[in-house]
Amino acid sequence: MRPFKNRIVLIFILLCISSSLTAQDDISKEEKAKDSGSSYMSLSLNYISDAVFMGRKDSISAPYLYPTFTYHHKSGLYATSSVSYLTRADEGRVDLFLLTAGFDFTVKKLDGDISITKYIFNEDSYNVISQVEADITAQLIYDFDVVNLGIATSLYLNSDSNSDVFLSSEISHDFVSNTEKFQISPTAGVYMGSQNFYEQYVNNRFGNGRGQQQSQGNSSSQSTNIQITDSEKFGLMAIEFSLPMWYVKEPWMFSFLPAYVLPQNPATLTVDEVVFEEDLENTFYWIVGVAYRF
Repeated sequence: MRPFKNRIVLIFILLCISSSLTAQDDISKEEKAKDSGSSYMSLSLNYISDAVFMGRKDSISAPYLYPTFTYHHKSGLYATSSVSYLTRADEGRVDLFLLTAGFDFTVKKLDGDISITKYIFNEDSYNVISQVEADITAQLIYDFDVVNLGIATSLYLNSDSNSDVFLSSEISHDFVSNTEKFQISPTAGVYMGSQNFYEQYVNNRFGNGRGQQQSQGNSSSQSTNIQITDSEKFGLMAIEFSLPMWYVKEPWMFSFLPAYVLPQNPATLTVDEVVFEEDLENTFYWIVGVAYRF
């Protein structure tokens, strides 16, 4: 049913930027079959309107422009590197480097992928996962002809030695043009996990982390302790609806992904012994990109 093969992209990207299982670097089944004995490289340039992860984001938008280079060996082994530039006029800087190594495969209607990613954030980053150092991710997508069902699990390693486990599932249906050059795939996803990464981000941004350290020269500054109740508890974090679309004109591919995410289970924060529930907002964000394969 799908001429375009889905593969997870860390994307802060998408992998760190978005929680979608849908890829930006896909090729047709016919093209894949033709290239099954070949290795290839690709260059892409993408833009994301805001950094959203598991429905969480900073109060200040974080739009990124990020070029990506990928080398894919005919065995299924691949390596990807990416640099993300924060494009806000008052915050312009290189904010993140990503290095990924992985292996993907296809068995009839089943696509699989396993990868390891290293995150290198700018020390001034306010990205909601800026305290994540690495992740290990595995995913499977099966084509049932009528719908595609995907599931992914990830282990995120944080800078304070705590870790988070995430489980994501998506269902999609593909609409493909007669020429098989254009595809649009309405998608719904459910994302679950723990919130140790979020507690560390909140403390680094507003509590005893970098923000407080920067004000140590001010004798009136107070140390603020922020805790998230049951941050290690596994639970529903977000529901997302997206409409990824691709247009392929070899060797180019153009993609656009609008998404609307509904965060779930707002954290209960304890700030210097005062308890309150955070106010989460639904978010619309989008990703646009162009890729060249050679």
